[in-house]
Amino acid sequence: MKTAIISLLLIPCTFFAQSFDVNNEPSIGSLVSLHLCDSNANILAGTVGSNAVWDFSQLSGIFGITKDVQILDATQDANYASFSGATQLYDIGGNLQTFYATTPNGRISQGFVFNEVSLGAVVASWNIDAENLMTYPFGFGGNPLIDNFSGTVTSGLTGTVPSTGSSVAMVDGSGTLMLPGGNSYTAIRYHLKDSANATVFGTNVAFVRDVYEYYDFSTSNLPVFITMKINVSSALLNNSSTVILSKDQPLTFVGLEEAKIPSFTLYPNPPTESLTLKGLNSGTAYAIHNILGECMEEGTYHHPIQVSNWPVGIYFVKTNNGVETFIKK
Repeated sequence: MKTAIISLLLIPCTFFAQSFDVNNEPSIGSLVSLHLCDSNANILAGTVGSNAVWDFSQLSGIFGITKDVQILDATQDANYASFSGATQLYDIGGNLQTFYATTPNGRISQGFVFNEVSLGAVVASWNIDAENLMTYPFGFGGNPLIDNFSGTVTSGLTGTVPSTGSSVAMVDGSGTLMLPGGNSYTAIRYHLKDSANATVFGTNVAFVRDVYEYYDFSTSNLPVFITMKINVSSALLNNSSTVILSKDQPLTFVGLEEAKIPSFTLYPNPPTESLTLKGLNSGTAYAIHNILGECMEEGTYHHPIQVSNWPVGIYFVKTNNGVETFIKK
């Protein structure tokens, strides 16, 4: 864990009353249920500094949907073997599980687990150089924390590959958080942006996490509001997801986007000899690219595609109906 502290010249170096320290660390078993909100909302990333006003009072919600944000015992999790040294597991709504340990000096992360739409369950283990999330006391007016970390990334499609990354963490504002229902909180905002990179079958894959968490320690040691954006990208793959969660329920609602139902499926997956595109009409145009973006085959679909001689790797089947992924082992 190679950490650098950089002076933030535009912010006075005076800590406000609210800051992260050992006294407000959430304990194992801590839990809040937050309301799922419209992911298209403006996340007010540029609203920083003292006396900030973060106005989410008109935010729309997804009717009836809540997500649990909780602290679990990391040693009891099925993935614990990949995160030796972690004592806590910070679970944001089942979308992202961060493994970490608390010391008198701050929080150290051993990695995370994230379910990615194309790669499946991604286990990022910083087993060589852990990631520094904050140093105590950590509050507004302090210095940004810049850190480098390294280890491995594992998924069913990629196997286990080396990975390195960097992060910037800071409390970038202190002020008033306005949530639906006329509720307001005296809050500080913790901002973490980190990027992990791995080379998979000859091309770079980047995982970027950008999280804003709002805390009012008079209310809870867990966040009262969260915006989280995760992007996974490579030469061909580019998937992004955003989650916004609020302590207070919005008063207006938008429809929950229907879960993606593939317009066609691949069988078998992974294939050994041939690949069948189930659900496509005969004569449908298709193209298959590798993870480098190189076209392996294209044409109109009439019968199973022979892949027995193809190199090991990740492939993308593209049609007018969508894109599906398979791995040739």
